[in-house]
Amino acid sequence: MKTSNTVTLLLAATSAYGHAVVTQVFGSNGVITSGLGVVKGTPRTGTDPQPFQIDTPVLKNMKDDPCGATLGGGSINIPTAINAAIAEGGGSLPSLAANGSISLEIHQVNADGGGPFTAMVNADATGKTWVPATVLIQAPGTNGILHGGPANVPFAIQIPTGTKCTGGQDGATCLIRLNNGGKGNTLSLAQGAGPFGGCIAVTQDPAAGPQVKGPQKAGAKPKGPRVFSRFFDPSIVARDAVVEDHLRARVVDDLTYLAARGELTVDLIDEIKTATGTAIDIPIDMLAGQNDAADLGGNSTTAPNAVLTVQQAVDLKKAVTDAIETALTILSSGGDVVAQNAQPLDQTNAANAAAADALLDGTLTAVNKGNAGVGKPQTAVVDSLLGPLATLTRATNFAKSTATVAGDPALLAPGADSAAPVGAVASAPVAIASASPIGRPGRKGKGRKFGKSRLNN
Repeated sequence: MKTSNTVTLLLAATSAYGHAVVTQVFGSNGVITSGLGVVKGTPRTGTDPQPFQIDTPVLKNMKDDPCGATLGGGSINIPTAINAAIAEGGGSLPSLAANGSISLEIHQVNADGGGPFTAMVNADATGKTWVPATVLIQAPGTNGILHGGPANVPFAIQIPTGTKCTGGQDGATCLIRLNNGGKGNTLSLAQGAGPFGGCIAVTQDPAAGPQVKGPQKAGAKPKGPRVFSRFFDPSIVARDAVVEDHLRARVVDDLTYLAARGELTVDLIDEIKTATGTAIDIPIDMLAGQNDAADLGGNSTTAPNAVLTVQQAVDLKKAVTDAIETALTILSSGGDVVAQNAQPLDQTNAANAAAADALLDGTLTAVNKGNAGVGKPQTAVVDSLLGPLATLTRATNFAKSTATVAGDPALLAPGADSAAPVGAVASAPVAIASASPIGRPGRKGKGRKFGKSRLNN
């Protein structure tokens, strides 16, 4: 069992603000740029919001922000972003191939940056009117969920035949928008914190920028990074398909898939669902005026300023626990939900731990413009909803229990004297796993205070 993976999965299920961003657009003219709003130099080695997600376009309000908003930059201004892309491309945008296709690289940050993605094109580069485009090469993921990020994956799009790009400085610029929770993808869990993806700017002018040298063979794939061939070599795809079919045939329950891979045990998945489900009762009950920490129990208390009725709290708790179970089921389903070309987990954990330490000591300053789908929580309000849990730390202030067994010698603690008289009491302390704190896998002695998360502010 990989404890750090278990911790990462639990965090993803309960507080994911994660994501996907277009890091490279490969023009047939040889020009390479980033997606609109994407900032070169943003670290890509971790999964936490700060600093690994600060330039991820969040498509939470496509009416006002057609290309999304980011934590670090706020609403993406389309003309400004296009000009930045032109500058990045040395005076030109990446050009579409003759058949209207373009190749990209998507950086899938973490659990809700998964595919499938839909694509749309805006011909006048204003972001006002969009029509569907065709996805030629899809990114891994199921219902917007991905296991094993961060990872860089290839992606390719083709705009509709007959589309004429008319925007931008050259009068031949189009916008293409990726979305892992958009139209045609109505079952995406990424719609919760996202969806994610964002826009790229491309030109239809074949004379724009440097040209690809040498003749292009008929039917040849657009040139991109060498990593493309790794994922689409027919022999590798065929081999992986056979292996995947074999694994799927062994799965009795979809929640056993990760156990078969050594990532999670079935019993631990069940424990995660149980512990998470009972923990969310506390703040939701508080919203209904029921303080579960009360001496006589939560159902004995009623607050006059309750936000929810008791029935609304019941329904909300059921909806939240069902959503968490669905997310766990998707994460454990295997197949396309597993990241391709992902970096080693230890490197991801180390990057997250370093970022967390930098936030604590002030080396790194958290940024959140407030309109990227992640609001700034009111710490006092959150703490009031959590009650005693607000100060509970995984590393220290947890309560241990000591189990005692009396009577049947067969129930005595391991190592107890089998000759002990019937009725003797055996003391059996309950072992607490020495895993890393939930807040930061791999760190020693530093746990996260629940209710004072650094994730989104």
